[in-house]
Amino acid sequence: MDWLLLALTGACAQAVGAAVKKKTLQTPGMNNAIGFLSFSCAGIIFWLLHALNSGSFWIDELSLRFWYMMLLFAGLNIIGVWFMYKALDLAEFNHLMPFMTVTSLSLVIPPMIFLNEFPSLWSFGGIVLIVWGAIYMNYKSTEKGKRYYANRKGVVYFLVTALCFTFTPTAAKVMIQESSVLFASAISHLLIALGFLAILLVLREQPKLFSVFQDSRKRKFLVAVLFVGVVTVLENGSINAALEEASVASVFAIKRMMPFFAFIIGIMYFRERADLRKKILATTFMVVGAIMLTLF
Repeated sequence: MDWLLLALTGACAQAVGAAVKKKTLQTPGMNNAIGFLSFSCAGIIFWLLHALNSGSFWIDELSLRFWYMMLLFAGLNIIGVWFMYKALDLAEFNHLMPFMTVTSLSLVIPPMIFLNEFPSLWSFGGIVLIVWGAIYMNYKSTEKGKRYYANRKGVVYFLVTALCFTFTPTAAKVMIQESSVLFASAISHLLIALGFLAILLVLREQPKLFSVFQDSRKRKFLVAVLFVGVVTVLENGSINAALEEASVASVFAIKRMMPFFAFIIGIMYFRERADLRKKILATTFMVVGAIMLTLF
């Protein structure tokens, strides 16, 4: 059951990485620089680990299937992470993170539409719990005003992230089958970094990137970005290693427990204690629904 511990590690690391982004890296106009630096750091670490493990920096005779899945995976991650950063800049942490469970709906909704494959009673119950939790979390608030609307807007951004991350697990599984955990992780993270670099160049944000290295006052910022890169290695490395041992459904049923870790971080670190009863109920229902939907 090593995959179980790996999946839990990935869930916890995802929550920690998102928390660092929200707390330390919430600097206007720096999201694309953060994406480039953190994913470059993660990609380089993965590549060095691959070289040390295999004795080579490359794998010969990679299939077209590998590259198709790699481009799909990297492209969806660039979009998903970009919107996630925007969402984290706006919304409360423990309000936002439970909405990652929405990705589980992809396991049943496309088959219902295109294949006339309808969910089991357990899966249908999971759908109900996720949808009810999402509605309760987002609309039954005792607070109005600026924070309320920031949470609403953040959730809209985050739903785009959830949609993108719906399709990445299967692509990751194929990439690993066609190469190895470390090599697939290295190439995918470096491609994501290149995607953020392209956005930087298009938006002419190079001065912001250079300032991270030139301005001594941003030394703490740079350390935090590199720490996010290391946490990303822990998160995605653990999940990819788990995918090598278990099915996508099993691994991501466990990873859907991430909102529980985020909820604890939100209370202890961000002091987000408004509407606490509502958040506990909504988070619990959404996580339980996601696990039911993924496994049954």
